[in-house]
Amino acid sequence: MNVKNFDRKFALHHQHSFGGRWQAYLFSAAIGFVFISIQLFAIRDKPISIIANNAEPLQATNRFSHSNISSPFEQIFVVNRLPKYQTKKSPEAQQIEKTISPTDRICFVHVGKSGGSTVGCALGFGLHCKNNTKMMDGLLPRRTTNMFHADCYDCYDESAFFLFVVRNPLERIKSAFLYERPYGINWLKNNYPQYYERRKAFYMDCPFRFLEDWVQIGLLGKTGSKGSKYRMKEECQEIARHSVWGTRRYQEHLYFNYQFHLEGLPDNAKLLTIRNEHLLDDWNQIEQYIGGEK
Repeated sequence: MNVKNFDRKFALHHQHSFGGRWQAYLFSAAIGFVFISIQLFAIRDKPISIIANNAEPLQATNRFSHSNISSPFEQIFVVNRLPKYQTKKSPEAQQIEKTISPTDRICFVHVGKSGGSTVGCALGFGLHCKNNTKMMDGLLPRRTTNMFHADCYDCYDESAFFLFVVRNPLERIKSAFLYERPYGINWLKNNYPQYYERRKAFYMDCPFRFLEDWVQIGLLGKTGSKGSKYRMKEECQEIARHSVWGTRRYQEHLYFNYQFHLEGLPDNAKLLTIRNEHLLDDWNQIEQYIGGEK
């Protein structure tokens, strides 16, 4: 995996969180420095000739939490663990991981609320299919070994392809809005304290309890549902726009959108696409395209 490119991705993904481009660059540089320090620490006892001649590759500095498969993500962020939903429990999949080269691999790029969980489970990943120990027959599930989801990039830059699942954008936005809408402020605080401030700002502090209000009041500046005379204050109009654009992190699924993931890929990445509305046909065409059975 190309460490420099990974560093670039991390900076792109988090530039909104650090107050601007320069802060993101500084944070990216800090990550690079830490990674170089870790590598130097790992090889400090090796003979100089081996290091200079590059005769022996660096050993992985970490392993998966749930298997013996080395993880690109964990090799860089050594204090973190890859989420369970990004791993495969199938013994066959773990055996493939030990033998397949990075250039033969396919990276599954999971964009939330696009139908990717269905495809991910079929590929053998955890996702929302708990204790998934099987994957479907065919070449596609066997070559799709790693996943990129939200701020966790666990793929090799030299992967043969990057696989997306895409969906009608309006349907995806509607699904994301309803999925993250809290039942109430106490429920939100007790069940999702890590998202409390963000979702409270959108769903509670602004009158966006209903999708119609978000569109009519927040985006169009009109009256809301049921003839409401409420007029939007400027701050909430800004929140409404940034939410739908994915430029501020009020909802996870809208922030980690297609553009977010696309910007995180190598410049020369080759993409494969499964349309949510044509899932079976597209799956079969990709299977054939990569050399599987018709």
